[in-house]
Amino acid sequence: MSMNGMLGPLQDYLVLVVTVVIAFVVAKLLVRLVAKAANKLQLTGRFTPDLAEFVGTILRTAVWLALGLFVLTQILLVFGLQDILMRSVLSFLAENAARIGVMILLAVVGYVAIRILGIVFAEYKRRTKLQPITVDLLYSLARYLVYALVVVLVFTNILVMAGLQTLAGTLVTLFAVLIGLVVSFAATGSIGNALSGLVIMSWRPYGEGDRVEIGNGTYGDVMEVDVMFTKIRTIKDEIIHIPNSQVLGNKIINYSALPKVIVHQEVTIGYEVSRKRVEQLLLEAAKGSEGLLPEPEPFVLVRNLYNSFVAYEVNAYTDRPSELVRTYSSLMKSILDRFERAGIEVLSPEHVTVHRSGLDQRGRASRAAGTHGSENPRK
Repeated sequence: MSMNGMLGPLQDYLVLVVTVVIAFVVAKLLVRLVAKAANKLQLTGRFTPDLAEFVGTILRTAVWLALGLFVLTQILLVFGLQDILMRSVLSFLAENAARIGVMILLAVVGYVAIRILGIVFAEYKRRTKLQPITVDLLYSLARYLVYALVVVLVFTNILVMAGLQTLAGTLVTLFAVLIGLVVSFAATGSIGNALSGLVIMSWRPYGEGDRVEIGNGTYGDVMEVDVMFTKIRTIKDEIIHIPNSQVLGNKIINYSALPKVIVHQEVTIGYEVSRKRVEQLLLEAAKGSEGLLPEPEPFVLVRNLYNSFVAYEVNAYTDRPSELVRTYSSLMKSILDRFERAGIEVLSPEHVTVHRSGLDQRGRASRAAGTHGSENPRK
């Protein structure tokens, strides 16, 4: 081979090397420019730090991919394979034009969705009573979910274009399973408790300072509501932290939600005492109790007719929901005093059980020492 014949290929190789080096330097400069532009957008407040990092990563990846494609093209040109390259590129674009368009559309939709989420959550933070850190947490979760969906869908399309349909289907299945596991795990444990706290702070069934009853035993004033717990100060000056998941799983009574609440007390009296007499005494007891309002007027209900006694219920209003325990105590004391002065016995549940058992066995109540019975007037 002549010297000129050898210099031709060497010259082509040298040009290829120089071109690759120049392209690499240009790519490095572009990556630095992308990083500076992302930082500038972040400083101006147009992008959040996470969004700036995401956009910067996408652009840097695009730069390096472009560099790889350029180098590959130059190599093919040096070896005289440009015709094959053109036919391959045109064929690839023709076969996958729709998927490439879908990927571009996914990127655009993802970007628009993130911007809309930013606007929505910013407005929600301004209007809601939730803590700002809670709103920021929700926004971050929604944003990362959008990122994950876009990345998975784009990568799935790339795998399909590469002829790896099975792997693409497996990726989508794994992503769906992962989402299901996250949701299942969120329903229990600390994440479920935190989500319950977010629901409570959004729904606001009670606020700080309200007198509430949660479940069937926790009664007191709300001191604090955070993401994990609701802090209650009971009437015994005990501080109780209730997990928010348990709060949502039980009944919630907010005595401070209305200006007036009804105080009610049930008593059981034998049939030998006139109904009108019992109602009169109960109304007098309600009107003479501390903490109860004269208006609206108290009223009495007949709750049940048993074999040997009648269940009455006196109802009255109070505007002191934070003093319900004292109000109930005052009402019961007043009832006991008035019925004692009238010589009428208020039957206790234990006495009622024994009394009914005696009726079932003998057909009438027996008068034992220290007890009061009467014959059932309906038999």
